[in-house]
Amino acid sequence: MGRWFAPGHDVTAAAALRAVEELRLPHQLVSAGFGPEHSVVETAVREAGWMRCPGCAYVGPSANHTCTDAPVGDQSPAPPEPGLDQEHELALPGPATALLAESGAAQGRLLPGAADPTWETVPLHLRQQLRRPAQELVSPARGPLAARENRRLLSAVRAAAGMRMTGAHWLLLLTTGRKTFGSPRSQRAQALYAVLEQVAVQHAAPAENEGADPVVQHS
Repeated sequence: MGRWFAPGHDVTAAAALRAVEELRLPHQLVSAGFGPEHSVVETAVREAGWMRCPGCAYVGPSANHTCTDAPVGDQSPAPPEPGLDQEHELALPGPATALLAESGAAQGRLLPGAADPTWETVPLHLRQQLRRPAQELVSPARGPLAARENRRLLSAVRAAAGMRMTGAHWLLLLTTGRKTFGSPRSQRAQALYAVLEQVAVQHAAPAENEGADPVVQHS
């Protein structure tokens, strides 16, 4: 009563689903936006209430673990080590005011500032359309996206793959030139860029419609 499965049947159902969809764990992690540089375990510690035991190697729900090796008075989970993705997301504050894009999918348009609530209203279907090519572009990253100088952009594409977009991510993606996402023959890069162009049309105003002096943003 009140349960989805009889005892043990959830394991069978999960195995059956894997057999039907032919998805192994690495594929499931990638489809959810995780990978070597974006740890699902650290995300669970940071966002889902998991703990990292200071006394042993246990990582998981705190209710499932009691450790006698933990120092007395120190039961708090250890802070997660910042990975590449987390590091660069923290380094993406973005401008607070409207800006004029000089390049990218939003070239010639005024974009809302990074903290503008407009970015929260990007339609779900556009974010879903962006997710698939973004996942393919970072699994693994190749070409210009793999270059060290484009790590902030790579972080933004990973955020799109996981549908964890912030205004700063949108601004970076919309003002980055097409060639930085991949070669002219890359269908994945073109699919991602086409969605960005749709977002620019719906969420940015042509520059001539604004009288205020905007911040200039270019890639």
